[in-house]
Amino acid sequence: MIINSSSLRTEEGPFRVLHVDDESEFSEMVRIFLEREDHRFTIEQATSASDGLDQLAEHEFDCIISDYDMPGCNGIEFLEAMRGEFPKLPFILFTGKGTEEIASDAISAGVTDYLQKQAATDQYTVLANTVSNAIEHYRSIEEVGQCDQHLQNVLDRVTDAIVEVCAEWRFTLINQQAEDLYEMDEEYLLGRDFWNVFSEALDTQFEEEYRQVMENREPTSFVEYFPQLNGWFDIEAYPKPNGGIAFYFTKVTNPQDDTPATE
Repeated sequence: MIINSSSLRTEEGPFRVLHVDDESEFSEMVRIFLEREDHRFTIEQATSASDGLDQLAEHEFDCIISDYDMPGCNGIEFLEAMRGEFPKLPFILFTGKGTEEIASDAISAGVTDYLQKQAATDQYTVLANTVSNAIEHYRSIEEVGQCDQHLQNVLDRVTDAIVEVCAEWRFTLINQQAEDLYEMDEEYLLGRDFWNVFSEALDTQFEEEYRQVMENREPTSFVEYFPQLNGWFDIEAYPKPNGGIAFYFTKVTNPQDDTPATE
């Protein structure tokens, strides 16, 4: 379980950080101060960008701290080299080269943050806070992404087709069963107006029932034939907290004669 509340920091961690800097003595000083600042830190060291890439290939890290001015490959080039494999991993450029041009290039390259090295030891407190905040933010985004993926997996496993629209009647969710019945994929439908996509539902029981749910915020259920999809459907519609509505539906046999609906 990932915990990202600052009030629970004593239970978090560890924070595995890779520090890439060709000055090994300075890198050791960074390690000592950061691990003193926050017990969650475990700092590994690399003395070049190539060494850093090797360590990334072999071990998992929560954040990268990198110098800018290094032989063979500078910090921004290092960032660009690792982004293909680690597109979202936090990357802090921590450098003595504090020019506006480098700061601008770093931001354009997608660094998480940019810090200039200072002589005072309080720079390590700033660095520790910057790194821990970046990791916590990264972990919270990863956790939300995992929850969203889990929800989508659940939706795709249920037998009913599920569709949600917002208060403006635009598609906000379509599970796999709905994609199959509609013969349209989620990428195409998301954001489109429901009534534009299913114009044959206008002036039918579908429109009447759906608009009542949208306006009265009361669920409904019904069975009806829909020519645009050439079949009978058993439908339940529910109001959503955000003002939209959700449809749960399955294709069924013709309830009037008990014969299968034409496919």
